[in-house]
Amino acid sequence: MKQTNTTAELKKHNTRAVKTALLSLGAATKAELSQATGLSVVTCGTILNELTAAGEITEESQRISSGGRPAIAYQYNHEWGKSLCIYAYADNEEKLLHFRVQDIGGNIKQNGTFRERLISPEVIIANIRKILRKESDIEIIVIGVQGCVNNGIIEFSDIEELRGTNLAERIEHALKIPTVVENDMNTIALGYSKSNSNEKNVALLFFPKRNTPAGGFIVDGKILRGTSNLAGELSYYPFNFNKSSQTAAFSDIEYAMPIVNQLVTAAVVFLDPAQIVLTGGLASEMNEQVVVQHLRRHLDRLQLPRIIIKPNTESEYFAGLYNLAVEHLLEL
Repeated sequence: MKQTNTTAELKKHNTRAVKTALLSLGAATKAELSQATGLSVVTCGTILNELTAAGEITEESQRISSGGRPAIAYQYNHEWGKSLCIYAYADNEEKLLHFRVQDIGGNIKQNGTFRERLISPEVIIANIRKILRKESDIEIIVIGVQGCVNNGIIEFSDIEELRGTNLAERIEHALKIPTVVENDMNTIALGYSKSNSNEKNVALLFFPKRNTPAGGFIVDGKILRGTSNLAGELSYYPFNFNKSSQTAAFSDIEYAMPIVNQLVTAAVVFLDPAQIVLTGGLASEMNEQVVVQHLRRHLDRLQLPRIIIKPNTESEYFAGLYNLAVEHLLEL
């Protein structure tokens, strides 16, 4: 039994390696995949035959290989592996559900926004049903939310109707589609990493105007969640004022900037990231050099992280959601 499990795990590992390489290369021959994965041509061929039979990949017309012989190239069937990526956003003025339907290659099939009075599990499910009328072959749903997601439960959130719910479980029960729910800052940090040469160490610090701060961290290429997914919940940072005062504290850039510098310094000391991304409504009023100068004075060292100010991170948000979807699809 142990040998069977080991064989099955090895096959799963090899299949994932071939899928990942093929997705990266776009189209490749058995020999090219063998070189990219370190697997034998025979092993790659066996896996490719299985994936082709399942309709997951397709064969291109023959082309001349480096050895001069005609060789078949393989590529993903972009009608396979569609994902629905959604992120929920709420503030005092509006409540929105932004969405994209993408294939395994990242091509956008459908996108849009739903404006709602409230964002509850029932409202989210109703809107997903609308999307499924046009795109019925969704393989995975990934949703980003403002809040801490621990063991499937959204423990606390800016979206009141989602607090205490197991959103993924509710959606899977209603729609019978695998669903992943992830914290928004984690997702954006992941998307930023993937969009910037897979930078392995990133600290994303979010400073919305007139609201509490938050963060997302990529450490050694992976999302830092902590033991109970509390990592990044910066509203619990021990400021010299109470939590209820944070809305006022982050309403004005002059008052907020010393606090921003404090959190940037803490991120450097605890995580030593290669890049720190400052985002949110207050970020548009910040200056990179002011932050760098503060770090130089406080840390007195030459090597400092690169400071990036990026008020709008929608593209990174969707990139993060898509990458979470691909991680699931590669395991199928």
